[in-house]
Amino acid sequence: MPKRLFVVESPGKIKKLSSILGSDWIVKASCGHIRELSNQGDDSLGFSINDGSIKCNYVPRDQRFKETIQKLKAAVKQVDEVILATDLDREGETSAWHLKKVLGLRDPKRVVYAEITASALRTGR
Repeated sequence: MPKRLFVVESPGKIKKLSSILGSDWIVKASCGHIRELSNQGDDSLGFSINDGSIKCNYVPRDQRFKETIQKLKAAVKQVDEVILATDLDREGETSAWHLKKVLGLRDPKRVVYAEITASALRTGR
């Protein structure tokens, strides 16, 4: 049984990453932003304010992302460790935050790499 899940944004990276990481890893793609603000809340803006506290209401972006979330949740149940490898920009950080929340991850590891090579993945750069 694989012990680690490696989540990237782009499905185009899965094959190469899987070949580098080997059979002890499951590599999955989030395909970018998996959730968005719902149309619920104050003035249908996706959030509500109560006693100075803001509560955001997130929903999967569409049916495809709903399925992606379910597949990622199933993969999380198969592993001991989850590593989020989203892009190192504001969008990537937002995607990682949403993944952490929707998958119920307490302390996922983060890795940043600029190229898909064995040495870059080992060093996390």
